[in-house]
This record gives sequence, structure tokens and C-alpha cells, in this order.
Amino acid sequence: MGLRNILLLVVGVIGLAIVRNLIREISRIMLRRVRADASGPKAEQGDTAGKASGGGKLVRDPQTGTYIDPAHAVRSKVGKTVHYFESEASRDAYLKANA
Repeated sequence: MGLRNILLLVVGVIGLAIVRNLIREISRIMLRRVRADASGPKAEQGDTAGKASGGGKLVRDPQTGTYIDPAHAVRSKVGKTVHYFESEASRDAYLKANA
């Protein structure tokens, strides 16, 4: 393999990484817009507050294992720990199993 081929391979790998990251960011932006549109004007205000306080991090639902945005999660305090759930049904199942 010549030096030219190695250089082309490196440039190709870097290009693919850039395209992958662009696609990921575009999909995140689109998902946020879909969520905001589906939830209505009140959710858009709450979503903005959640981004500022949550920093865009996801939390894991202890019942289902699903990662969710804490700004849209159902919260429940168990002892000194606050748990985040994707739904009230998930919260209720967790509390019932850990009672």
C-alpha cells in the first residue's frame, strides 16, 4: 500500500466521522422540534428552561432502562434520591416493586 492510498484512507475515515456527527446533530435538532411541536406552546417554554438547567443530559428510568430528558420526566423522590421515569405507569411499577 502506497503512501497515497494510506493518506486517502485517513481522509476518508475523517470525512465519515464528520458526516456521522453532522447527521447526529441534525437528528437531535429535528427531534427537539418534533417534541416541542407535539407538546404545544407550554412545553416549548418548559423545554427551554429544561435545557438551561439540565444541560441536555439524559437520565435513565430505573424501571425500564430507557434514557429520557429530565425536563419531560415524571419525578418521584424515594428517600433522599429523586428518580426520573418515562411515564406514571413506569413510576408506579417501580414503586410497587421496591416497596
